[in-house]
Amino acid sequence: MSLIKLKSKTEPKYITKPIEPKQREHFSKATDNKARKPINSESSLQIGNGVTITGSIKADNEVTIQGTLDGDVDCHCLIVSKSGNIKGKIKTETMTIEGKSDGEITVNDLFQIKSTGSVSGKIFYGKIQVEDGGKLIGEINYRDKEHKQEEFKDWKAL
Repeated sequence: MSLIKLKSKTEPKYITKPIEPKQREHFSKATDNKARKPINSESSLQIGNGVTITGSIKADNEVTIQGTLDGDVDCHCLIVSKSGNIKGKIKTETMTIEGKSDGEITVNDLFQIKSTGSVSGKIFYGKIQVEDGGKLIGEINYRDKEHKQEEFKDWKAL
């Protein structure tokens, strides 16, 4: 004889509403940027706060720098956080900087400098956004994706 009375399990019911046209536009704009090339978190690189690396990095996905990097970076997406510091040659599709960067920077698509960001050197960009308070010092050049411009090989960071 069993003293336990078991209740049958029921699945919760979800109510779905259709997406309004304004929400649909906002949703499609927000997802369009990520739809270009998905970021694979398994193959992304993060340099933590307090870590110093000297050397070159080549990655197909996202690189996040919270520490210090003295060297070159070639990746799809580069993020330099507030505590991040990078000195060297950078080639990337998109870049967001909240920390400091010094050197030759080539960003084929969107280059974002946040309010705490400081960038100095020779910069080539496709699109640029600088928040109020962001610092940009050096030579700044627009780069058209269809017409590749010659890069200066003899230029070095101070």
